[in-house]
Amino acid sequence: MPKKRAFIDSSVIIRGVLYEESNSSIIIEMVNKGDIVGVINEKVVSEVLKVLKELKDKDFASLVFSFLHSSFEIVPRERYANEMELNKGKIKEKDLDHLATAKALNLPIVAYDMDFEGIEGYITPRRFLETLGIVKYETEY
Repeated sequence: MPKKRAFIDSSVIIRGVLYEESNSSIIIEMVNKGDIVGVINEKVVSEVLKVLKELKDKDFASLVFSFLHSSFEIVPRERYANEMELNKGKIKEKDLDHLATAKALNLPIVAYDMDFEGIEGYITPRRFLETLGIVKYETEY
């Protein structure tokens, strides 16, 4: 049976590495173990590094950078550039790369971000885990 694949937004990665007792953390652990395939783009990598440098420090951000590159499938922009044009105006510019990546690969967008509300394919970390038969934490993230 093929592994479940999903686009994992930076909001999930950041919460997942900072808050051990969260649904986001369970998702990050599942990606790390290879139970699911986490798909991201370079913009997610940049967002995660920027926030973690601010909230933690450069060394912590560097460790997470290595983790992202070793555990996630990072999609180059060329693979979703067409979808950027098709989806322009459907979501805030800051999230356009993420929407385009998910659409180009026909993946759900696992995020905890109100900007994705109403977007086809958007699912919160909790709801995503529920699709896998896992219910751990009551919070959406």
